[in-house]
Amino acid sequence: MTDMTWFFSSAKRLGAVSLVFSLILSAVTAPFWGLTMLIDLFGYSGGRQAGKENMMFLGALARSQGVTTDGGSFIFSSKFGLLKTELDGTTWINFNADAIPAELKKNYDSAHIGGISCFDGIIYAALEDSKKWEYPICALFDADTLLFTGKWFLLSPELQLKGCPWVAADGARGLIYSARRDNSPELICYDIHTGELVKTVALSEEVHKIQGGEVFGDYLYVATNNKTQSIFKIDPASGDVSEIVERSLAKGSEGEGMTVTVSGGRATICALDMGPLFINAFLRRYNLFEVAPQ
Repeated sequence: MTDMTWFFSSAKRLGAVSLVFSLILSAVTAPFWGLTMLIDLFGYSGGRQAGKENMMFLGALARSQGVTTDGGSFIFSSKFGLLKTELDGTTWINFNADAIPAELKKNYDSAHIGGISCFDGIIYAALEDSKKWEYPICALFDADTLLFTGKWFLLSPELQLKGCPWVAADGARGLIYSARRDNSPELICYDIHTGELVKTVALSEEVHKIQGGEVFGDYLYVATNNKTQSIFKIDPASGDVSEIVERSLAKGSEGEGMTVTVSGGRATICALDMGPLFINAFLRRYNLFEVAPQ
């Protein structure tokens, strides 16, 4: 099942009606799909891609913020929800359209899911009280059911200036990473079990508007919405920063989150972005060791 057809899969009794609707939907979507691909063809000027998927309308809405992987599937975040798909990025497995817990909405005005990360069957999700930025929160969700586990951490509002756009789990070091939104001068490190502030690590250069990140091997990789929507490699121990690829998306596009997958011994960066018309989202793939030799 892919994107909009997910909602009709349970209605088997509708049979022909569902089929007709799907055909009509495909006919309506096709011209817009072609338009967004054409815009990308002439507008994208970034690094060489290993592939890309173009998701339209509801598919884009459900993938408008972050992406992570549990090793066997993708998990995407939107402003309000979580979506789990096969590693093709399009076949839906599970969907939680209203993932933000009621208690966090009520008590902390949590209204926006940002970048996400997965470790040991748990999704670590950045939550913000959008445009207020008083309560930066990391909430934990089950990677299979996409349901809230009941556990969450209030991060440092003093350090998380303008909210908590993203978090990344580093299970090996027992840390959760985040940073302030604009021109981040440091990596903020929290305990993965308690959410308590452990330390900050000064970065060798400021990194602007990180949207999401993932730990792979010894490094943290982050995707940004800076002028060229660049992806950076960060050494969490030393703070050394190096740009590994400029996405240089079509004008008006918005860079979103990223993750790293491994298949056949090949590591691939999978990065999200919203197209300039905001009716589609691309999941772009870059061969990691091609753009960032180890």
